Amino acid sequence: MKDAAVAASTLKRSRSATRERLLDAAGAVFAERGFAASTIEDICDRAGFTRGAFYSNFETKDELLVQLLDREEVKLLKRFNAAVSQALQATEPLAVVVERIYDLQPFGANNYALRAELVFLALKDPKLAAAYQAAREALRAKFGPFLIAALASRGLRLTVDPIDALDTLEAVFEASVRSSLIAGGSANDRGSLAARMLPIIILAVSETA
Repeated sequence: MKDAAVAASTLKRSRSATRERLLDAAGAVFAERGFAASTIEDICDRAGFTRGAFYSNFETKDELLVQLLDREEVKLLKRFNAAVSQALQATEPLAVVVERIYDLQPFGANNYALRAELVFLALKDPKLAAAYQAAREALRAKFGPFLIAALASRGLRLTVDPIDALDTLEAVFEASVRSSLIAGGSANDRGSLAARMLPIIILAVSETA
């Protein structure tokens, strides 16, 4: 029984490592060639695996893209959680939160391009749309409490539905990133639309608790 348990644990670690290598390879290939032009063979070659290894972890290239972006969201959420925890100790937590968002540096051109491709694909594929929507809802469910906690630390509360607030903030952030990248600038520009407007919008949809 002990040997079987050890073998199962080893297999699980190996499978996880294979999956991570495939995701890493996909990220590199997508960044170089774009999602549509990349093939499963390209990803497998970059990772050093066969197609069998790919299909033992993912059913399609679309599924891999969703998982890749999910993984990046988890990494970002962990860093943002740490940023919010630190910000809540500050005199002006909302300002610190916005400042720390830009310190995280997660919003490069390649990442944005992949998200844009995923949105386009989701518009055409109901199955992918469902996965995309589920991922967005999961992220909002985790992000919402951070915003509420930051407001509460200043004695404030939202005057609108938290989901509506998050969707509005996301829309401004997306527009800001898109404009900055198309103009050849950085998505993390401290003088961007998001940097100027996010604190204003947050305060506009809140009141004294």
